[in-house]
Amino acid sequence: MTVRTTFAVVLMLPALALAQISANLQVEVPEVRIEANSAPPPPRAEVQPPAPTPGHIWIAGHWRWEHGGYVWRPGHWEHPRDGFVWEPAHWENRGGAWYFKDGHWKAVGGPPPPPPAQVAIYQPPAVVDVEVAQAPPPPIVEVRAAPPFAGAVWIPGYHTWNGSRYVWVGGTWSAPHPGHVWEPGHWKQTAHGYRWDPGHWRHL
Repeated sequence: MTVRTTFAVVLMLPALALAQISANLQVEVPEVRIEANSAPPPPRAEVQPPAPTPGHIWIAGHWRWEHGGYVWRPGHWEHPRDGFVWEPAHWENRGGAWYFKDGHWKAVGGPPPPPPAQVAIYQPPAVVDVEVAQAPPPPIVEVRAAPPFAGAVWIPGYHTWNGSRYVWVGGTWSAPHPGHVWEPGHWKQTAHGYRWDPGHWRHL
């Protein structure tokens, strides 16, 4: 397989963090053993956009193991939960086996906090000029969770190139973007292989 990557940069758009305010409360998740043949890459340096409110805190991004490869999950802003503190996601090597524990809110007293009422508008990471000789796999048929609120827009998942293979990035729900419709991203064939055309909100 021949791969020609002209230049690839994954950046957070200013609205990305706002777009990924969690709609689900994560509390005390268990560790998961990952059968990976390599350590996770170093954490990416992230540019934090302005906070939605002075009370929000930044939840740093982290690497996850999905469909046989590491996928970066960008950071986002969240409003603190009363009586809880945030425990970041982390990886740990034990005797050659990698263990992952997802980020979660750790109770320090007080009643469980309610989840936010709705997620913000989704904005994808910017991907610049990635060209791959190998054709992408067929899209994965996803099972959608119930919409988190009325009018939620489904953003379908897609295959992305992680530098050595295609990995699947799962779909998500988004708040509607007034006056816009979501155009899903797709791989289009070129004279040298396949180039990613990212999804975007198209003005009506």
